[in-house]
Amino acid sequence: MNPQISVVIPTYNRAEKVQKAVESVLAQTLPAFEIIVVDDGSSDGTEQSLRAAFADRIRYCFQPNQGVSVARNRGMEESRGEWIAFLDSDDVWQNDKLEWQWRALEKSVPPCGACYTDVGFLNHAETRTMFQLAAENYQHGGEIGVNTDVLRLLVRPGGAGMVVCLSSLLARKSLMRELGGFDPRLLYTQDSEFMFRLAMRTRFCYVNRPLVLFDRSPVEDRHIGVSSAWNKLDFFLQDSQLRLEGLLRLTKDQPRAIRDIVRTQLAGIHSGWTNWYLQESEYGKARAAVTKAAQLNLTFNIAIKWLLTWLSPRLALRFVRQREGKRASAFTV
Repeated sequence: MNPQISVVIPTYNRAEKVQKAVESVLAQTLPAFEIIVVDDGSSDGTEQSLRAAFADRIRYCFQPNQGVSVARNRGMEESRGEWIAFLDSDDVWQNDKLEWQWRALEKSVPPCGACYTDVGFLNHAETRTMFQLAAENYQHGGEIGVNTDVLRLLVRPGGAGMVVCLSSLLARKSLMRELGGFDPRLLYTQDSEFMFRLAMRTRFCYVNRPLVLFDRSPVEDRHIGVSSAWNKLDFFLQDSQLRLEGLLRLTKDQPRAIRDIVRTQLAGIHSGWTNWYLQESEYGKARAAVTKAAQLNLTFNIAIKWLLTWLSPRLALRFVRQREGKRASAFTV
């Protein structure tokens, strides 16, 4: 008996791309129970093009532009299946994606409540897959397996954390609804934060095949609407601090190794705030930020920055700029 899988596709002003996403779901060898497209306030004719192309083969929902978290939550509320798969409207699936995932879920012992797959790239020169890029952080053995270290990876969105990609996720709806949905306050890291909470409740299995093609067009084309400020440093710092402080509260009963990773990441954010405040000549806030960074994870560099920020903020700013210059030089070699 086929599982009842609801596919949730949030979209905003991607009239052409969302059609390709829907087509990739309709082409699945294991048919989806329903496809729910949540239009987050598009003004480019998305509704008309979707209705003309797919008619009643999809369920179309419109809402004012509130961000992808609210759109995904709306999709979960509207869903009628027992399982939910998410697909961003600029990504596409290989036609056997759901079939492979259901096979992995059926074979997982003890049972897993979530499954993800390897991911390839669209509109980018990178030929390696996400699993290959993250191999130093986690090795995915065999065609099907269970990730016993998924919490560690999901602490860091981007990089290793991207190995668990939301467009590849298939999970039991009852588990996701217990979480209360995606956090609408997060505009940049909401997917990894949501999956971290999910991983605290269930095991994740995986399929070691690139069954999702992930769009890597220029970021200014991808981050639009309420999250269009993605490239501003203060936006990134605020979003990351909110997420990591939440994870620190969540992990109070988790193994110390997980809490230490969260604390290290959060210390880095407060160190980043120190740099920001030094450049803005807000020295009181810089001292408070570097003190918090030191309390969370006292490294040699943070200790030096703490001392200089308290003794001579201008000298601390020079130290920060020198380190930034060295990192930039190393990156370009």
